Amino acid sequence: MVNETAHESSSSMVNYLSFFVNGKKVIEHNVEPEWTLLWFLRNKLGLTGSKLGCGEGGCGACTVLVSQCVDPDSGHIEHRTVNGCLALVCSVDGCHVITVEGLGSVSKSNLHPIQSRLAEMFGSQCGFCTPGIIMSLYGTITSLPNSSSLTMHDIEESLDGNLCRCTGYRPILDAAKTFAKDINQLPCKKSSTSKITSTTFDKCHSFVEKNPSSLSQVEFPQELLHYIPQSIYIKGSLIEWYRPVTLSELLHLRHTYPGSASKLVFGNTEVQIETKFKRLKYPRLIAVTHVKELKEMQRTANSLILGAGVTLTQLQSKLVEWNDEKIDGGICQSLIDQLKYFASTQIRNVASLGGNVVNASPISDLNPVLQAANTELELRRTKDNSVRFVSMHEFFLSYRRIAMTDDEVLVAVHIPLPKPSTKYFLRAYKQARRRDDDIGIVSAGLQVQVEPVKSEVNQWRIVSARFSFGGMGPTTVMAINTQKELIGQLWTKTVIVKACQSALKELPLDEMTPGGQPEYRRTLLQSFMFKFYLYVCTKLRPSFVDEVDLSAVYPYDRPVSHGQQIIPERSESQKVVGTSLPHRSSYLQTTGEAKYTDDMPSLPGTLHAALVLSTQPHARIKNIDIGAASHVPGFVTFVNHQDVPGRNDTGDMVQDEEVFISSIVQCVGAIIGIVVCETEAAAYTAAGLIQIEYELLTPTILTIEDAIQQESFIGDEQRLRQGNPEKALAEAEHTLTGTLFIGGQEHFYLETNCCMAIPSNDDHELTLYSSTQNPSKTQELTALALGIDSNRVTCRIKRMGGAFGGKESRSITPCVATAVAAVKVGRPVRLNMERDIDMCVTGQRHPFKIDYNIGFTSEGRFSALDVRLWNNAGCSFDLSMNVMVRAMLHIDNTYQFHNVQVRGRVCKTNLPSNTAFRGFGGPQALLACETIVEHVAAHLKLDPFVVRRLNLYQEGDLTHFAQPLERWNIPRLFDELVKSSDFIERQKSVETFNKLNTYRKRGITILTTKFGIAFTAKFFNQAAALVHIYKDGSVLLTHGGTEMGQGLHTKMIAIAAEALGCDVNKVHISDTSTDKVANTSPTAASVSSDLNGMAIQNACEQIRQRLDAIRARDSNSHLSWEDIVKRAYFERVDLCAHGFYSAPDIIGADFVNNRASYNYFTQGAAVSEVELDTLTGDWHLLRADILMDVGTSLNPQIDIGQIEGAFIQGLGLFTMEELIYGDYTQHKWTKPGALFTRGPSTYKIPSFSDVPLDMRVSLLSDAPNPLAIYSSKAIGEPPLFLGASAFFALKHACIAYREQQGLSDYFTLHSPATVERLRMACADEFTQRACPKEHETFQARGSY
Repeated sequence: MVNETAHESSSSMVNYLSFFVNGKKVIEHNVEPEWTLLWFLRNKLGLTGSKLGCGEGGCGACTVLVSQCVDPDSGHIEHRTVNGCLALVCSVDGCHVITVEGLGSVSKSNLHPIQSRLAEMFGSQCGFCTPGIIMSLYGTITSLPNSSSLTMHDIEESLDGNLCRCTGYRPILDAAKTFAKDINQLPCKKSSTSKITSTTFDKCHSFVEKNPSSLSQVEFPQELLHYIPQSIYIKGSLIEWYRPVTLSELLHLRHTYPGSASKLVFGNTEVQIETKFKRLKYPRLIAVTHVKELKEMQRTANSLILGAGVTLTQLQSKLVEWNDEKIDGGICQSLIDQLKYFASTQIRNVASLGGNVVNASPISDLNPVLQAANTELELRRTKDNSVRFVSMHEFFLSYRRIAMTDDEVLVAVHIPLPKPSTKYFLRAYKQARRRDDDIGIVSAGLQVQVEPVKSEVNQWRIVSARFSFGGMGPTTVMAINTQKELIGQLWTKTVIVKACQSALKELPLDEMTPGGQPEYRRTLLQSFMFKFYLYVCTKLRPSFVDEVDLSAVYPYDRPVSHGQQIIPERSESQKVVGTSLPHRSSYLQTTGEAKYTDDMPSLPGTLHAALVLSTQPHARIKNIDIGAASHVPGFVTFVNHQDVPGRNDTGDMVQDEEVFISSIVQCVGAIIGIVVCETEAAAYTAAGLIQIEYELLTPTILTIEDAIQQESFIGDEQRLRQGNPEKALAEAEHTLTGTLFIGGQEHFYLETNCCMAIPSNDDHELTLYSSTQNPSKTQELTALALGIDSNRVTCRIKRMGGAFGGKESRSITPCVATAVAAVKVGRPVRLNMERDIDMCVTGQRHPFKIDYNIGFTSEGRFSALDVRLWNNAGCSFDLSMNVMVRAMLHIDNTYQFHNVQVRGRVCKTNLPSNTAFRGFGGPQALLACETIVEHVAAHLKLDPFVVRRLNLYQEGDLTHFAQPLERWNIPRLFDELVKSSDFIERQKSVETFNKLNTYRKRGITILTTKFGIAFTAKFFNQAAALVHIYKDGSVLLTHGGTEMGQGLHTKMIAIAAEALGCDVNKVHISDTSTDKVANTSPTAASVSSDLNGMAIQNACEQIRQRLDAIRARDSNSHLSWEDIVKRAYFERVDLCAHGFYSAPDIIGADFVNNRASYNYFTQGAAVSEVELDTLTGDWHLLRADILMDVGTSLNPQIDIGQIEGAFIQGLGLFTMEELIYGDYTQHKWTKPGALFTRGPSTYKIPSFSDVPLDMRVSLLSDAPNPLAIYSSKAIGEPPLFLGASAFFALKHACIAYREQQGLSDYFTLHSPATVERLRMACADEFTQRACPKEHETFQARGSY
């Protein structure tokens, strides 16, 4: 029941917002409470520098700085970086919001040092994440009382809420560290080589004198220094917003609007997720951010009293101040440990302690610690002015249900302190899929109190124990029975083992447990208890614990990372090509001025679209009801297959898909229709209201195994042979067979798919602005759907915020659907896909199953290989056959097998169609090849290093597809890297470390790679370019490639300047457009620099020859570029040229004749060394050495950026990034066919703390490549596989632990090597109790 007295009191409240943005005052009287700060900045103020990357605070692209005077008397200003996509605009009343535009601008020539430095040091590639990273770094600097105290450690930790998919993070960290004051801690040892060497120390040292004593900051508005918070009431169209400023006012509001009538909100970090993704509706939001009584913190003699309205950042700071184990028994340190990896800096800056408790997440990081500490919660309500204390143990009733009445408010958290005389110990533990910004799979708060046994020396009896866990049930749970059984027992390993057994019985999990991973979770529970046992032992008496076991006691203390790059000297004959020309858009990207598709201003009358998707994996559509959707204010129309004026069938290589599903849906996420509305919010609301009735069909095929069983395939089996593998296998000294599964990978480009379709009403023309790698195919399929010729459709693309193959084909159908909608309504329509929708619709990298049979000699030399490959194509052809072909052509990696048979089948399943991804099937095959190498080495008890070196191809050898290897540098790369990485000595060090540490193990691996450069479809190996020179000497360049962060435009500009002989600053590329260069090949296969560069060179040489002829006729040989261009114009010489290039001698893939060819191979090698916590699966990449053959580099720093970015993306593919689809065998706990990992909260790409601690990249010298432009080599995809060196290093760490446990049999490690797979591969007594029947061979579940 709602008491109307609140409305009466609201008349005395302020009903508008007043705040500042970049120094300018904003007064907003017409605000809607549900508007996020990001939406307001972009749509109301036109500040598009801040980006929408995920909508859930997981990527940091939306980061802005919010400053607030928290104490008018002292003038103290609090600076907080926040996620603009989560923060509500109502929450910044009285604050100063600073966006990237507020720091500096290219147009105003006033760049902030952070912006210029990141640009100059190649820290921005696609640039979509860059504004958020700039603001996180700026926020770190401004939040310190004195910038001179900024450390490198501060910098690395401050970026825990930001993701980058392009750079590999190292150049960003290097640029950021130039502002640190402790750079002398960096290693400064120079490389022994005479080549150009650059280290993190060198870069930082070069800026020491340039750094001002204090960095410039945007001035805090004087008016806000005197801001006095007032109560706010805002009545929106849909919801109301209240902001009380006293506890009594808050309690009164909660009494008036109890239970579901209102929702308390602090940082909106959870409520935004509930309203956006779970579709929950709250009629009123009550902000508790300004209630002073909720912000108090104090330590008394008996307890810590923490206000419920304290932010986690404030709590963290206070706990560091209070931290003293002698006083608190480890309470403060345990909370600090959990807060270190709790979400991100941006989240901790706004999330409250009370909100975390009341949210009652069953996988909370903090609640287990609070429970273990015997915390009590102080609850208040207006009725009777009552105060009630509830124990945390009794607070969580069931999933998301808590012991609070509808009108109660959590005021404070009371943590009792132990008595000084007691032996009280408390520790916190957590294991997540990724360290930074990830919630725990299992978290624990473990507390014990012991007393000495008087009759026995060095024996301790358990007085009390409190073991609390997150991730082990529907709530934060305590092992009550286990705790009772421990009381009175001695503190011994035997007792802890029994406690583990008891806890496993008390906290059962099975395959239907939400989130899955029951065996891993049960193992972690024991691992944490064992770690806690060892910790307490060391505290009671250090000698209790054997020195080799100490590595299990304390977490790894991660040092600051650093890097080194070695570049060969460049040819002096080239003036521009070969220099490290900065990315041409880098300054625009660091200032937020670079425009992406969704940043473009809307034309008058523009409408917004939202997709209506299938929710079933295999069904017939019986009925579509748009009734409820049509009543949404702003609804315009619903578009489906009946509205397609041309052909509804579509597809990239084969037209086996539909623009809009007409009858049978083949997967969850299939596009059934589009809702068009006046606003984006209305479109999303209406799309969610479309009701679709289905008739379910069978069978539903979801995995490769399902497809094999049902014989569900696309196309015929592909076969490729060399020699006589059957005979060679029969005669081989040894043979081995095995099976490897490799999971897929989400592209996770920071800019999701988006487009804008603008119809012309005068000549059946349509202009498309699309974030696509494939403008010509987008143009072609759009024209087909509209029933018009391609010359009526123009597709334009300025830049993309990442793509990685994901925007080659799967970006097209949503764009075509949007075009159909625009033509239907006769108005511009734009579509911006939310992250979760994008991930559900657009497909991923193909999962593979690979069976192998390998023959070899006793010395380890290969004699025969028979391999079968299956990939999971999803529901349509797309590019899956081409992916399979490339995989078959890369199954040999760099090794001679002599007799080979490769067979490949493409599996059709009821999943969204999988598609191109950097490497295009190559990495999966290469991983299988190296797994075979490792299997052979293990069987022969040889070092894999020996087997690899023994079997390397040599110059002139034929591949299994009959291509001779020319300019073959792999043996040289291998030997040089062994020496430069000190591989042999480091192997010995790893062995020594492993002998001295029981529960931490290291591994080291060297890998090589070759990657074929060319499209396997021969006709794609062509490109065209258009060059215009204007009378003032400026050059406008257009080519068929698209810029997605890889630096293609920068390289093309350098080629044009070199070929023309003009200043590089004279050359400009505006965009890629199908009305300038027609029939373009997709920007893919790593060949865009090769193809487009040659086409540009061809066009420029035509013009250069014309200009040279004029110069030859003129007696003045010193004519400037501008003068010679003017002379050409007046002599009526054509200053425009069309260039064209087709790669010669490419036969493509001709499997009928057992042959194929690439233009050449890009080659490389890498060494990775890792350290693994065998009890949890957590690990660190200690060092990575990469040596890459890039020919003669077109741009060394851009190439190094590609190498590092690809390496880290490969690291993610093989170790961390796991797609989880619901199915009938592996993941029964989630809906069949539905993608569970559809955002950064569940899908984890590598973050800043996953970079190698020591990353060294070198470019091979004296290796020109005459087959490509200026002797260069393609670089985009080839280095990605080298990330697998970490995969195999981790496997070797597991082997070391298994051998220690007496397990010497070979084991298969499927990909990705997640923390779960790694821990379960480290079979021991703990895994045996978790899965007793198969613990030695247990394989974690996966989606394949």
